[in-house]
Amino acid sequence: MGGIEPQLDKIRARLRELLSTHLSQLQPETHNLATGDIVIEQGKPAEWVFLVSSGVLAVEHIEAGQPARMLALVREGEILGEMGLFGDNRYSAQVRVEQGPASLLAARSDDLLQALLFDTELVLEMLALSGARCRQANHNQALLLAAIQALSANDSAELQRCCSILSESSCSLANAAKQLESIQQRTMTHQS
Repeated sequence: MGGIEPQLDKIRARLRELLSTHLSQLQPETHNLATGDIVIEQGKPAEWVFLVSSGVLAVEHIEAGQPARMLALVREGEILGEMGLFGDNRYSAQVRVEQGPASLLAARSDDLLQALLFDTELVLEMLALSGARCRQANHNQALLLAAIQALSANDSAELQRCCSILSESSCSLANAAKQLESIQQRTMTHQS
């Protein structure tokens, strides 16, 4: 994920430390899940926030009539479902266990919101996490747009630069890079 990953690691560590001070108040439940289990359903009320203790989970976006598109993989130490605390209080993506077994600590959203009311450091770290994730999404979107522009302009060097970076990202972005390169190859073949 490029330059944002060291920042995310610091935020995750600080957030875990802050959350641990609220464990008695949050009274988390442990959820043990197998590969393929759905942890969060997109569009459902955001009743829980999860801390990944083990396993690898896939964050996916679902559009009607389309297959799920993987946005990210999350691992130990990641928090899931926190975006549902704000706004419309619904989960914006589906989360599925990609590599299990997975163990998650689950805290009720209302309990976490109560903790946030009295801990400004925790609020700031939650906002830092959301901000970092938004910056990463903006970076990915800019790369995709630059790659499409390069493909349209027949700029092979720029397309390769963008695709190289995208290939190091999530499965969906790596697949998008492969598709863009494939389109470029077909276009070059038709032009010959």
